[in-house]
Amino acid sequence: MPDVEVGGAGEIVGVGVAVVVLLITFGSLVAAGLPLLSALAGVGVGMAGLYALTGPLEIISTAPVLALMIGLAVGIDYALFVLSRHRQYLAAGLDPEDAAARATGTAGGAVVFAGATVVVALAGLAVANVPFLTVMGLSAAGVVIVAVLAALTLLPALLGFAGRAVARFASPGCAGAPGTGPRGSALRWARLVVRRPVPVLLAGLALVGIMAVPALDLRLGLPAPGPTRRTPPPARPPT
Repeated sequence: MPDVEVGGAGEIVGVGVAVVVLLITFGSLVAAGLPLLSALAGVGVGMAGLYALTGPLEIISTAPVLALMIGLAVGIDYALFVLSRHRQYLAAGLDPEDAAARATGTAGGAVVFAGATVVVALAGLAVANVPFLTVMGLSAAGVVIVAVLAALTLLPALLGFAGRAVARFASPGCAGAPGTGPRGSALRWARLVVRRPVPVLLAGLALVGIMAVPALDLRLGLPAPGPTRRTPPPARPPT
C-alpha cells in the first residue's frame, strides 16, 4: 500500500470541534472526555487491524483516511447514546455500576442497530463492482464494527470506573447536571418544534432543498484512461 498520512491537520481540527461540542453538551470535562476516549480507542484498534491487512491484501491509500474519519464520527456518536442514558440512571439514584450496565442494556440496542445500518451501507459499495470503492467501503465498515464493540464494552467499563465523577469538573456556562434535561435556548427550541411541527418540517425541507440546488448541475462519472499526448521534439535550428 502506498504511504498515506492519517491524523493530519483536518483530523486534529475535527477532534477539537468534537471536544467543544461535547463540553457544551454535557458541561463536564469527564463526561466529554469518555466518549472521545472510547472512540479513539476503537478507531486505533480498527486502524491497527486495517494496516495489518496491508500485507496480504492490496489496500489503496485513501481507504485508511476514510475509515479514520467515519470511525471517529460514529464512535463518538454511539458513545453518546450510552453516556446519556447512563447519566439519566445516575440522576435516578442508581449506583454507577448498575447505571452503566442498564445503560448498555437499553441504549446498546440502538448502538447495534445504528452500527449495522452503517456497515451495510458501506459494504454496499461493493455492489458497484469497482475495486477501489469496494476496498474503501469494506475498510470503513471494519472500523465501524470495532467502534460499535468499543461503545458496548470499553465505554461501560470506563463509566463504571469513573463512578459519579462524570458530573465533576463542570464548565461554566455549559449544560447543567445530569438528569436536569434541556435548558435555556435548547428548551425553547424544543418547545417551538413541539408546538409548530409542520412549519418547522416545511422550513427544514425548504432549507435542504436550497442546499441541494447545486446538485441539479451535478455530473457523475469515473476517470477513464485516454490517449496520451506526446510533446513534439524541439525544432532543430537550420544549418
